[in-house]
Amino acid sequence: MAEALSGGSMNLQHLVTRRTGISGISELQEMIAEAFGGSDDQDTNYIYLSTHGIWKSGDPEMTLLLSDGFREQEITASELYHCLEKIRGTKVLILDMCHAGAIIGKGVSDRFFHMFSGKDYKILCSSGGAQESWFWKGTTPDGQQFTGGGYFSNILANGISIRTGFASDSNVDGIITFSELKKYLRQMHGASVVQTYPEEDDFAFLSYDAESVKGRHTGYLGDVFFENDLLSQQQEEIHFSYTVYQTLRMAYQIVYLKDGRWDFEHASLVYDTGEMFGIFGDAAGYLTPGIKERTLRIEALPEEAHGYVLVQMIVEAQDTIEVAASHVFGIVSSDCTVEMEVKVGKGFAPETGEELGIIIQHNIPVLLTIYVEAENGVVIRRLCSRMMTRPEQMIPEASSVFWDGRNSSGNFAEKGRYRIHVQATVNGINHDCYTGYIQVE
Repeated sequence: MAEALSGGSMNLQHLVTRRTGISGISELQEMIAEAFGGSDDQDTNYIYLSTHGIWKSGDPEMTLLLSDGFREQEITASELYHCLEKIRGTKVLILDMCHAGAIIGKGVSDRFFHMFSGKDYKILCSSGGAQESWFWKGTTPDGQQFTGGGYFSNILANGISIRTGFASDSNVDGIITFSELKKYLRQMHGASVVQTYPEEDDFAFLSYDAESVKGRHTGYLGDVFFENDLLSQQQEEIHFSYTVYQTLRMAYQIVYLKDGRWDFEHASLVYDTGEMFGIFGDAAGYLTPGIKERTLRIEALPEEAHGYVLVQMIVEAQDTIEVAASHVFGIVSSDCTVEMEVKVGKGFAPETGEELGIIIQHNIPVLLTIYVEAENGVVIRRLCSRMMTRPEQMIPEASSVFWDGRNSSGNFAEKGRYRIHVQATVNGINHDCYTGYIQVE
């Protein structure tokens, strides 16, 4: 992560890492003083924390565990806030831990105030508040053990790295905005649901010389595209494509959701067979550079009429093994019935940095389209269009979406009353649900 954040042309002045961990608040404060003691109001300060996060429904705030492997101390979200408040300038906080989203009240059914709102903070969380954030490890089909760190950190590093041509910069303009980075992580990282504050933001997370890297891609693969997110029990094939940039070995890991958690223990892993009996003989998985179009057959859901499956693309190349991309698919039966309820607050003040949390409880995977409508029925913003729901480990099962109070032009909506219109699509049929009116202050 230190290497990735040092890439591009960010002009980082001072980089401090603590690989052995931090045993308590006093050491964290010392490290903050060492890294950011000379910051001013024009500076942008990056803080990456990888640790254990603790939170359960009903807790007023989440807790982080600071440890050096021998000593440990819990630190609450408010204590972390007071440590960071001493830093002048914009603070970019990257939280790589279970339940990370709870620090900003996202990915949770509970509604509670978070203190990190406002223009001084840009926060990227590896998971929602109710979710675990997975560390990846496993065994290849030929018995080779692999382990390499967090799924989130691996995909994040790929997205902002020169070796992948700064893959998260969707318009290739030399600036990776916060919104572009979130979109990339949501597309490529399936094991948990990345959450951010602010929800939509053109803040420049990283900049680089686009001309100097044009056409350059020294990573393993790119241009990953998955089709048909929502499958039926009768449709057991997943179609996708990607581009290979150097010779590698590709395997696909298929993980089903069981009792609300990804069942990695019983995951199946198979090598790609698209180029067997070519230049690599009968060895499965080896691919030469070029565009690949693949169809992957999955088994029907055991005992269930609906659920989710996670497909991970695992690359072996140059003595390394990494999860290069992953995607979540929903599976439903042809005769399923949608049960849905939408919950929102009574109002919010977006110009102060507040966002409106929208909790959509649904009993099966669906495609969500969400509109914000004025009191006269006019749609002022479409928050998402046919977005595939993903397991967020909330009870009851739910998806969380947030409105930052802006209209489709990017301006704050006028003060007044609005309502949320949620449309869930499954098996080609739309199901509509409306909230009561919300006051925008």
